[in-house]
Amino acid sequence: MITMSSSSLFALSIVFLRLIDDSYSFHPYYSTPLISSSSYNRRRHHDFAATLDGATVEVEHPSGGPEVVVAVTDASGYEADLFVSQLDMAGLMSCHGILHASGCRSLSDVRELTRDQMLSMGAVSSDREIMIGISTMDRDENNDENENENYVFSHPRSSSSSSMLFTTFVDGGDGIGSHQHPSMDDVSFDFEVICAENEIFKGRLFTLDQCNRLKRMSEYHAYDTSNYEWRGMACKTVPGFLPAIDVAFRRLLRELYTLYPGIRQPTGEGGDEGGNIRFESDSEPHLVKYAGKSSGSPLHVDTEHVSITINVLLSDSSDFGGGGTYIPAIDRTIMLEQGQMLIHPGCLAHAGADITHGVRQILVAFVECR
Repeated sequence: MITMSSSSLFALSIVFLRLIDDSYSFHPYYSTPLISSSSYNRRRHHDFAATLDGATVEVEHPSGGPEVVVAVTDASGYEADLFVSQLDMAGLMSCHGILHASGCRSLSDVRELTRDQMLSMGAVSSDREIMIGISTMDRDENNDENENENYVFSHPRSSSSSSMLFTTFVDGGDGIGSHQHPSMDDVSFDFEVICAENEIFKGRLFTLDQCNRLKRMSEYHAYDTSNYEWRGMACKTVPGFLPAIDVAFRRLLRELYTLYPGIRQPTGEGGDEGGNIRFESDSEPHLVKYAGKSSGSPLHVDTEHVSITINVLLSDSSDFGGGGTYIPAIDRTIMLEQGQMLIHPGCLAHAGADITHGVRQILVAFVECR
C-alpha cells in the first residue's frame, strides 16, 4: 500500500491545478489591477470558449492538460463554472465567496494575490496555505524582492471595516484628518419612473465601491459555510452591516413618501414622526445570493397587505447571466446595474428570472405601509 505525506499530497494537488489552470483576464475589486494576463492568453480563452455550446461538456484544456468535466450553459458561463471546479479540487470551495467578492475569477487571479490581500479578505490559515501554494508555485524567487520572508499571519479580519465603509476622509491640514460619515443630504437616488400607473420606480442606492465593500462584508460573515449560496441572510446578522447602510436607508424611507403620496405623511421636527413606513420586521433588509445555475422565483406577490418591495443589485451585472424581475402588469423584465434598486408595491405580481451562471447578490427590503 502506497502512502503519501500531507505535504506530498499538497504538492501533487498544486501540480494538478497547474495543469488545468486557465489564465484569463481579471475583474478587479481593488483600485488597480493585480493581475496582468497576456493578450495571447485572453485570445486563447475566447477562441476556446466560443466553441462551447450549452449542456454538460467534457472540456479538453487547450494546453493539452487533463480533461475537466464542467457544466456550462453557454460560452460566457464557461469561466465561472471552471473556476468553481478548480476551487473544489483545490479544497478551496469554502473560499469561493470571499475570493469572488475580492475580484478573483480564475486560479490565475488567485496566483496574483499578495499575502496581505489573502489576510485582509479573511481567509483562515489552512486556506491561506493553499492560496500561497497556488500563488507561488511558478514564481521566480528573484522576483520576490518586495516579499517579506518573515511575514507572520495574524488572526483574519474583515477587510471592510464597518466604521469606515461609507465614510469620506476630510483633511484637517498638516496631514491630519478624519473619516466622517456622509450626511443624509449626500445621498442622491436619481429616480426613474418605470410605470406611473403601477407605481414602479428605479433608482440608485449605492455606489459601485459601496456595493463591492458590502459584498465583501457579507461574504466574510458567510465564509466557511457548507452552502456557498444563500437566499435570506438578515443584514442584522452581519457585523457592522446595518450601521453602514443606515444613512442611505433612512433617507430612502423618507423619499418613499414622495414616490407614494397616498401614504400617511410623517410630521414632527425632521419629518420623522407619525409616518407609517417602516421595515416589515427586524429581519429586514436581507441578503440573497445566487451562485451557479439557479432557478429564479416563481410569479408571486410579497404580501397581502399594502407594502413596498425594494430590490438592490450588489453584483456587477457582468458577473452573472440571466436574472432580472419580470412584471406581468407591464409585460417587461427589468434589469438593474450594480448599485441600482427596483421599487414597486409588494402586492404587484412579479417573478425572478433564472440565473444561468455566475454569482448574483442582491439586497432586498420589505417595507410595511399600514
